[in-house]
Amino acid sequence: PFGLEKNSLVLIDGNDIYSTVRKYQYNGRIPRFRRVHGATELYTSDTVMKNPQFVKIAPIRQEEAYNDKIYFFFREDNPDWPINPLAPRKISRVAQVCKGDKGGNGSFSAAKWTTLLKLMLVCVDSATNRNFDWLQDIFIVESDQWFQTKIYGLFLNEWGYSAVCVYSVSDISQRFRTSPLKNYTGKPPAVKPGQCLEEKTPPETFKVIDSYPEVADQMNGKTIFYSKHHYQHLGVHQVRAADDKNYDVLYLATDKGSIHKVVVLPDGAMNILEIQPFQSQAAILAMILDKTRNELIVASANEVVQVSMASCGAYKNNCGSCVLSRDPYCGWVNEKCTSINEKVVLLGSNPVKMCENMTF
Repeated sequence: PFGLEKNSLVLIDGNDIYSTVRKYQYNGRIPRFRRVHGATELYTSDTVMKNPQFVKIAPIRQEEAYNDKIYFFFREDNPDWPINPLAPRKISRVAQVCKGDKGGNGSFSAAKWTTLLKLMLVCVDSATNRNFDWLQDIFIVESDQWFQTKIYGLFLNEWGYSAVCVYSVSDISQRFRTSPLKNYTGKPPAVKPGQCLEEKTPPETFKVIDSYPEVADQMNGKTIFYSKHHYQHLGVHQVRAADDKNYDVLYLATDKGSIHKVVVLPDGAMNILEIQPFQSQAAILAMILDKTRNELIVASANEVVQVSMASCGAYKNNCGSCVLSRDPYCGWVNEKCTSINEKVVLLGSNPVKMCENMTF
C-alpha cells in the first residue's frame, strides 16, 4: 500500500496474486478487487460495489479445478439507505469470482472480472432478534470435502455488541448457482452469469452481470455466540478433547487488548478464559492461529507475542478449576492442569483423570 490503509488485502494462491491494494498511488477513490499477477490481470468494475471495505480474500477449492472460486468478503454502502431510514447503512457481502476467469470478449470487458456475483450475509441473534450488519472479520475452517468447509463471521451492530455466525460453503455455493439476479427482469443469457468457463465470457453475459451483480437470495448464518463485548478479530480452532469429541474454540480479540477464549458446547457457547497477551494494555492489530504449534501469534503496534492456545496454567493447577472450566485443551494429569495434546502422547492411553467426588 502507498500508506497505512486497513482496506488493503493480498492473497497469494499458487502463481496468482489477488489484491485490493491500489495499483497506482493516484488511482481513483473507488477500491477494486484485482488479480495482479499470474493469469490474466483483471479488476472489478466501479459499478459492482459501492464504497467497499474489504475484510478477507480466500480460495475455495471445488471438485473440478476449472470450477475453483475466489471468495472475497466486504462491507459496502446500502443502496436502500437513506431512502429507507430504517435500513442499515452498511451491508455485509461475500462475492465470488471464478479462478479461471479470462475476462470478456469485448474491449470493454477484456480486463474485468466477468464471473463476479455477490450475496448478502445476514447474522441475526435468534434469542434477541438483533441484527448484526457490520462484518468485522472472517475465519475459514477447511475440510477435506470442499462442501463441508465452514465460514465463521464476526459481526458488530450499532450498539457495539458482537456476534459470531457460521455459514456453509455448500449453502453459499448453492445460492450463487440457483438464485435469480436481484432486480433483473430481462431474458436470461445463454451463458448463465457466474458460470465458470474455459474460454472468455460472451458480451451478453457480461452486460447482465456487470449491471446486476447481486443475487436475490440472502445467506442467513447460524448464530453460535453473542456478547456485549466489542470484538475485532476472530480465530477458530477445532479441538479433540479427552472425551474424543470435537469442539470449536473461538479466540476473540477485544477492543481493550485482551483475548476471550470461547468454547462451543452442545448446550451453547461459553466464555471460559480471558487472556492478556501483552505486558501492558495495547490494541491488538493482528491475530493469527498456528494450528501446527497450537499457538496464537498476536501483534500490537510495538510487539509480536506467542500465546499458547491451551493456556492450561491459567487454572492455577487446581483440579476443580481445571475440570469445571470445560476447556477441551486441558485435563487433570499427574496432579497438574495440563494440555491434553502434549501429555497423551507421553503417557499413553487415557491419562486424564477427574477430580475426586466431582462430575461435570
